[in-house]
Amino acid sequence: MRLLLLGLLAWTMVGCSTSQTSDEIISVRVAVLNFDPTVGDSTLHEHLNWANPRVLADEYTSSIAEISHGQVDMQIVSWSDENVFPIKTDGSQYTLEEFQTCWRDRSTCHQPDGIDYIRMIADYDIVRQIDQGDFDELWIFGAPYMGFWESSMAGPGAFYINGGVFPEVASTKPFVIMGFSYERGLAEMLHNLCHRTEATMEKVSGGWDTTDLSTEWARFAANAHQSNGVSGVGSCHYPPNGTSDYDYANPSKVLSNADAWLTYPEVGTGQDSISAETWGGPNFQLNYMKWWFSHLPHSNEPSTEKMLPSWWNYVFHFKPNVIDSSEIMP
Repeated sequence: MRLLLLGLLAWTMVGCSTSQTSDEIISVRVAVLNFDPTVGDSTLHEHLNWANPRVLADEYTSSIAEISHGQVDMQIVSWSDENVFPIKTDGSQYTLEEFQTCWRDRSTCHQPDGIDYIRMIADYDIVRQIDQGDFDELWIFGAPYMGFWESSMAGPGAFYINGGVFPEVASTKPFVIMGFSYERGLAEMLHNLCHRTEATMEKVSGGWDTTDLSTEWARFAANAHQSNGVSGVGSCHYPPNGTSDYDYANPSKVLSNADAWLTYPEVGTGQDSISAETWGGPNFQLNYMKWWFSHLPHSNEPSTEKMLPSWWNYVFHFKPNVIDSSEIMP
């Protein structure tokens, strides 16, 4: 059971117009730092036969346009291929030989593993570019053991989205840093975004207890195993019929009101039989992530409810929060 109550740090939607619609496209401009050192005549991802980060980025942006029903338009406005390993929190930096040894023998990998986000932000002049509107969020691509969080936030009002939180960064607004691995694929990238969405909606809702279905978010994310037999759309790790983490291929069937969320803010009471067959394989994780996101409320209709009619606004269009209240950008 997951339980996290945020108390005074919760978003209460004070000052937020509940009649807001989602007619406008949510445009997200992205800068990419690709840490991909050269190995002879090739790059690290090529040398180890891993995915091409540019292909992954294109697949990710296309998928978000699809699963958001066209509401989110992600544009990569700058891309920098970095022929270096990122600097870790203790100031160390892998050489190519050290990293290759680490990859062959995990016991030799450097600890602490995490990179120095504050230093990276300064070294690459991120604050100035954020403040002058060059881009809205930063993606960093790299290899395992480079020490990235899946998703982090920096700047005033920064909050937890499944990674490091850096409110001390002196930008004029908060911004997200997504960490992606070119050793993995699109499924894992969407999984990162799913956890970012969970953490954001948890904050918006003032907490998240999988057994307490008193909030719209908790009802949306309900799964039979954790939510006393009630199934909504499920969560990142638990599909509606899941009985353990990552149980995306479970063939057992449960009744779920997942499709009722497609008509949000009106959520009907009808239920359908749900199983892994609903999203299908063979890549059950990828297909489940796409199915899950496609059910995230995305209405263009005005809402008279507490929540905005499109929850994509919470994930991408936030303003700095002020302890016990926040506004969402119009």
